Amino acid sequence: MSGSAVRGLSFGPFELLRDQRVLLRDGVVLPLGDRALDLLVYLAERPGEIVAKKELIDHVWPSVNVEEGSLRVHIAAIRKALGDGQFGDRYIANVQGRGYSFIGAINREAGAASTDDISHSRLPLRHARMIGRDAVVAEVKDGLREDRFVTLLGPGGIGKTTIAVDVGHAVAEEFDGEAFFVDLASLTDPQHVARTIGTSLGLGLGSSAPDQELVELVRSRRLLVILDNCEHVIDAVASIAEQLYQEAAQVHILATSREMLRVEGERCYHVPPFEVPPGDSGQTADAIRRFPAVQLFADRVMKDRGSALGDAEILLVVEMCRELDGVPLAIDLAARHAAGLGVKNTFARLASRAELMKLDHRTNVARHRTLKATLDWSADLLTEFESIVFRRIAPFVDYFTLEGARYVAGDSDWSEGQFFDAIAGLAGKSLIATRLVQGQPHYRLLNTTRAYALDRLEEHAEADAIFARHARYMTEQLESQSPSPPPQGTERAAVWSSQLSDIRAALEWSVGPRGDSEIARRLATASAAFDRAQGGPVSAVREHTEHARGRPQAGVKA
Repeated sequence: MSGSAVRGLSFGPFELLRDQRVLLRDGVVLPLGDRALDLLVYLAERPGEIVAKKELIDHVWPSVNVEEGSLRVHIAAIRKALGDGQFGDRYIANVQGRGYSFIGAINREAGAASTDDISHSRLPLRHARMIGRDAVVAEVKDGLREDRFVTLLGPGGIGKTTIAVDVGHAVAEEFDGEAFFVDLASLTDPQHVARTIGTSLGLGLGSSAPDQELVELVRSRRLLVILDNCEHVIDAVASIAEQLYQEAAQVHILATSREMLRVEGERCYHVPPFEVPPGDSGQTADAIRRFPAVQLFADRVMKDRGSALGDAEILLVVEMCRELDGVPLAIDLAARHAAGLGVKNTFARLASRAELMKLDHRTNVARHRTLKATLDWSADLLTEFESIVFRRIAPFVDYFTLEGARYVAGDSDWSEGQFFDAIAGLAGKSLIATRLVQGQPHYRLLNTTRAYALDRLEEHAEADAIFARHARYMTEQLESQSPSPPPQGTERAAVWSSQLSDIRAALEWSVGPRGDSEIARRLATASAAFDRAQGGPVSAVREHTEHARGRPQAGVKA
């Protein structure tokens, strides 16, 4: 069929090239078996028609005795590939006792690309306007040219895929258009990684050793291969990426992952959140609008409601962007709601953990439809120990030490190595942020991640016990520190200041309905000593807790 036009069906974000037997989503080839493709083509050519199960079996398995169970398995594979039934998107209906029907709206039927086109530069569309990422894109391009192998790291929603696609388009000419995007998100079996890469490159891998066959077929070609969403099949991706790096000297690899691949040649780039105006900066509204986080929010509101944000709204936007830690996905979801509900109402909504997790946009890919879905994706990859520690560090509001984490989240029968490995795993999987203070690591959960972890803590009925540990730890920390002025130096002073948020959380819990009056008394006494030495920064926290009496305690749903 090379060079000739073939006919295709389009529905939703999908394109079905019938003669070429390829299913695409946003231009990216999706892995789907031959039988499943046969079924999808047969159903999609008869939209709205109920096709009997026997007719489908006879069409796909002619002259073969096949049970209905095999049909159900392949229908399930189609539904999975299409995301059928998720967030209201439906394509295949099961009509009880009669058969199956394709119920998606066929948008068009037209000439489609040839197989030559499919095997030549398949990249998703790049964003029309890239906000705040020029420096990142430039650095990643340089890294690819110098080292051939770059992994973009960061938590879900930080913008790794957007950056990778932009880089792909920016350097495509350097590869004579041989730039390919491989979406691994839908894979559940690591054994299919090599074949999925091959399919995206227009290669049919038929041997029993697809990894090596893939390397042999691309060994002499100059290519850019973008491996997107590697974390859930990371061992298989790491193995193939390393083989390509070692044995195919002209192949360049750009991976996106929430975890390092940890193989030879990999150069890691941690994607930062968008910059947010610092608190109490005293900047004008015009200056605030130039920060990338605010730009993204304002752009989204403008597109969705058709009017710009006012100066009064901008001040609330800054608070929201700061609360969302500058994470682009979270900001985008909040802005979409602000366009309909108003900035003030959206700001109030974000005060509720449950509402924060429900921020959604139905046309995003499934793992980015809501903040909860994004974090579910990461949490599902945790080991048992990592999962326990993850939810138990949720009471910490700001940066905490390894010692503090072990006091609050550990159990007496855990070895030191087990706990350290769990913290390292959470950091490695981009679920906790890390910074060094005088050579010592300090950790923090992003606010959205903390909200999710608090929900998991309550689901496991551990909230009271763990908040009690956190309150005791903060009490002992405060009592053990001499009531002297804050330590000198920007980093040390920042760490000391960050303790105030956790002291506040400890006080709110201790004076709450399920708190501990003895801990509250000790915290108040220790706070008073600090007040006398430091001019009252802790007393403001103590006064705040007077209003907490009778309110739900920190971390517990209203």
